[in-house]
Amino acid sequence: MRSDRSLRGRVYKGGINLVASQIFVQGCSFVRNVIIARLVSPSDFGIASMFAISLSLLEMISNLAAEKLIIQATEGDAESFQATIQCLQFIRGSLIALVLFSIAGPLAHLFGVEDVKWAFQWLVFIPFSRGLIHQDMYRLQRQLRFGPSILVEAGVGVVVTIAAYPLGKWLGDYSAMLWIIVAQAGIGVLGSHIVAERRYRWALDKRVISQMITFGWPLLINGFLMFGIFQGDRFMIGVANRLFGRAIYTLSDLGVYSVAFSLVFAPTMLIANVTGNLFLPLLSSVPDSDSSFQRRYYFVCQTIALAGGLFSIPLIISGEWIIRAIYGSKYTSIGSVVAWLAAMQALRIIRIGPTLAAMAKGDTKNAMYSNIVRSVAFFGVVMIAAFGGSMSLIAASGFMGEVLAMGYCVGRLKNIHRIPMVACLKPAAMAGIFMVLGVVVVSAFHMSQTLPVSLSISVVTVICFLGGVFYMSNDFRKELIAFILKKPDMAEVHS
Repeated sequence: MRSDRSLRGRVYKGGINLVASQIFVQGCSFVRNVIIARLVSPSDFGIASMFAISLSLLEMISNLAAEKLIIQATEGDAESFQATIQCLQFIRGSLIALVLFSIAGPLAHLFGVEDVKWAFQWLVFIPFSRGLIHQDMYRLQRQLRFGPSILVEAGVGVVVTIAAYPLGKWLGDYSAMLWIIVAQAGIGVLGSHIVAERRYRWALDKRVISQMITFGWPLLINGFLMFGIFQGDRFMIGVANRLFGRAIYTLSDLGVYSVAFSLVFAPTMLIANVTGNLFLPLLSSVPDSDSSFQRRYYFVCQTIALAGGLFSIPLIISGEWIIRAIYGSKYTSIGSVVAWLAAMQALRIIRIGPTLAAMAKGDTKNAMYSNIVRSVAFFGVVMIAAFGGSMSLIAASGFMGEVLAMGYCVGRLKNIHRIPMVACLKPAAMAGIFMVLGVVVVSAFHMSQTLPVSLSISVVTVICFLGGVFYMSNDFRKELIAFILKKPDMAEVHS
C-alpha cells in the first residue's frame, strides 16, 4: 500500500510539473508563431510552414521512437542500452541531413519557390544536431523524474521566443522562422548534455538494435502515416499548383491555413505531451494485472476526453474571432476551417488513451494500423485539391479520417487485449455531443454573431459539457477528486 501511495505521489507531482512545463513550452511556441505571423505576410508565413512540412516528412518516416523504448523496455536503464540508442540516433540524424541536402532543390521546385533553395539546405543542421541529443533525460522518466527534460524544453522555449521579435523585425520575411528553428535545435542538444547524469557514449549492441527494430518498425510506418495526417493537408495545398498544372491555391492560402493549424495544434501538442509522458509510465507499470490496468485505463480515457472537449468547444464556436484577435485582420474568413480542425484534433486527443494502452502492452502496431485507416482521408484531400475545393472541405476530410481511426483503435484494443471499448467511447461520445452542439450554434448565429455573443456561448457550452461529464460518471468524479487531493490509490477507486 505504501508503494502504491508513493507511486501516486510521484505521478501527481510529475503531472503537475508536466502540465505547468508543457503550458509554458507550448505557450512559447504559440507566441513565436504569432510574432512571426504578425511581422511577415501570409505568403511568407506559408513559405515558413514549408520548412516544417519538409522536416516532418524526413523525421516522421525515420522515427523509431527511441525515447519511448527507453521508458518502456525492461532493460532501458542499462548504460549499454542507452549508448546503443544514442549511436543509432546519430546515424539516423546524419542520414536525414544527407537526404535533405540532396533534395533541397527538388523540394524548392515542388513548392514553387526555387529562390528559397538555400533555406532548405540550411535545414540539414536540424536533424544532424538532433542526432546528438543525450538520451539521459528520457531515461530518467522511467522513475517519473521529468525535471531534466522540463528544464531543457523550457530553456529552449525561452531563448528562441525572446529572439523571435528582433529576428522577425530585422529580417521581415520567412528567413526569421528558419533561424529560429535552427537555433532551437542547437540549444536543445546542448541542454540535453548539460542535464545528463551519465557520460555520453556510443555502443552497438546487436540485441538492443534488434529490440529497437522490433519495437520501432511499426512506428516507422506509423511515422510515414503521421506525416500524411499532420502535414498532408498543408503539403497538398502547397504543391497543388505544380501537381495539377494550374493555379488552385496561393502561398497566402497556405499561410492562412497554417495559421489555423497552428492555433489548434498548440493545445493538441500540450495535451499529447503531458498525457503521453505522464500516463505511459502509469499504464506500463501494471502490464500483467488486467484489473488494475483497466481501472487506470478508464481514468486515463476520461481525463483525456475531458481535456479534448475543453480544448475544442471554444475553438469550434469562436475560432474566427480568436484568429483575428491573435494573428490580425490579414488572416480572415477561416472560422469554418478552425472549427473542423479543432474537432479533428479533439478526436485525435481522445485517441491518445487507447494508443497509450496498446503501447503499454508492447503493442506498437495499434497506432500503425489506426493511422493506416486514418490515412484514407488523405485521398479525400487529394481529390478535393484536384477539383479546387475549399480549405474547409480539406479540414473536414481530416475529421472524418479521425472518426474511422478511433473506431479501429478501440476495436483492436478490445480484440487483442480484452479492454472494453466503452471505457474510451463513452467519454468520447460526451465530447462529441457538445462538439456537434458547437457546430449547430455556430451555424445558427453565424450571420448575427458578435464577439461578446460568441464568447458567451462558448463559456455556456463548456460549462454544460463539464456538467455532463461529471454527471455521466460518478466513479470518474470521485477518482478525479482523489487524484487532485492525493487521496486513496486510483487503482482502488473502482473496486
